[in-house]
Amino acid sequence: MDIIMPQLGETVAEGVLSKWHKKAGESVALGEVLFEIETDKTSMEIEATNEGKLLKITVNEGETVAVGTVLAVLLTDNEEDTVIKNIDVKKETPDEVLEEKTQDTGSTENTSVNKEAPPIQLNIQSDGVFSLDPPSWFEPFCEVLTPLEKYIKIDSESGFRFTPLAKRLLSNNDINIAEVIEYFKTTGIKKIAKIQVEEFQSRAPQESKNQPINQNTIKADRSIYTEIDPLNRIRRTTAERLSNSWPNIPQAFQAVEVIFSNVDHARKYLKEKNKDNKDFKISYLSFVARSVCIAIKSFPRVNSYFDNKQLLLSETINLGIAIDLNYKGLLVPVIKDAQKMNIIELNDSLNDLVNRAQSGNLKPEEYIGGTYTISNNGSMGTYLTAPIINPPQVAILSFDGVNKKPVVVEDAVNGDSIAIRRSGIIGQSFDHRAFDGAYAASFLKEVDNIIENYDWLNEIN
Repeated sequence: MDIIMPQLGETVAEGVLSKWHKKAGESVALGEVLFEIETDKTSMEIEATNEGKLLKITVNEGETVAVGTVLAVLLTDNEEDTVIKNIDVKKETPDEVLEEKTQDTGSTENTSVNKEAPPIQLNIQSDGVFSLDPPSWFEPFCEVLTPLEKYIKIDSESGFRFTPLAKRLLSNNDINIAEVIEYFKTTGIKKIAKIQVEEFQSRAPQESKNQPINQNTIKADRSIYTEIDPLNRIRRTTAERLSNSWPNIPQAFQAVEVIFSNVDHARKYLKEKNKDNKDFKISYLSFVARSVCIAIKSFPRVNSYFDNKQLLLSETINLGIAIDLNYKGLLVPVIKDAQKMNIIELNDSLNDLVNRAQSGNLKPEEYIGGTYTISNNGSMGTYLTAPIINPPQVAILSFDGVNKKPVVVEDAVNGDSIAIRRSGIIGQSFDHRAFDGAYAASFLKEVDNIIENYDWLNEIN
């Protein structure tokens, strides 16, 4: 069986094979570490999913390879010995080519064939162009799990068929599928493969007013900047994705001030209840995240995908949490099905996710599928943050520091008074194409209302 370069994230198209833990000819046990991969997001050890013998290594350490590339060949224990004949372990000699006679027409013509070699099938499209996409048997290795698959079935609804590789290229390059369909609608082409994606990308550029400014054309005085700080892979990927987000999405920002007295009461109760557990901790972020999940039930457009002609809603809330790696970059791992968790379960998931992200122990599937993101700068002491939307999502919430401040306390009996309360700012950047400011503001107000008035003790108990 072929050992394939795995997909380690929705935006990851390639990775560096940093280390082999096995050599050709060595036995491999199930679950044994086979090799290490370094991507834009992380370094990860890949374990063997089958046991057998490593027959051949096709990619050396240090090489950058695309997702789906064959890295090595493993002969599993349940495969027949004849499989070895189909592996190019050693160069064939003329003696290995057999002669075969055709007799169905009485002809004595000889044909030189290799009996073991499977027939070569070229994937030729109706327009006579050779397709560069993999054959159908390879499609499972090319599929990329992206949030897009949760919102829309483009093949059946549009009449167009997108190959797995085409879907991956569209997702990785943040290309709007509706624009691709519109572009090829009058051509008669119904199958969108790699060659069509490349044609779409090379089409005539739009008017210059729609093009973002290329900062590389703005020259700086290099004599002033004497120290070079190379960008790591995570930083480069973040720069690329957010550069695509800002000029292509009309982003607006709103914020509300929230009083955390109700949450403080619940946190105090939980800390007292778990005082014998030294590892127990519960932050304001957990309550904000839970409040967001509750509020989305009433404002589902916040948890959606915009494709120009329609808004596609997701019933599942996959909550992305932006995590800083000690200034080395930013990761956004995802808590799947967050809407099913209560405050304690969500808090445990958050703590576990942060710890494993900072120690580099996240799983590949924990990077993908996010539908809504929270950016938390509270530990940095910030007052207000306007985050940039993480495509293809339509909104991102920011949560900053919680501090004591004087506030007006309304009392119908004794009149208004000044009191000290803990408060903080919760903001949201949103795609103005997906919904208007009134809808976004109502969502924020609902989050505010839940934080301040929800019966947290009832959910805890």
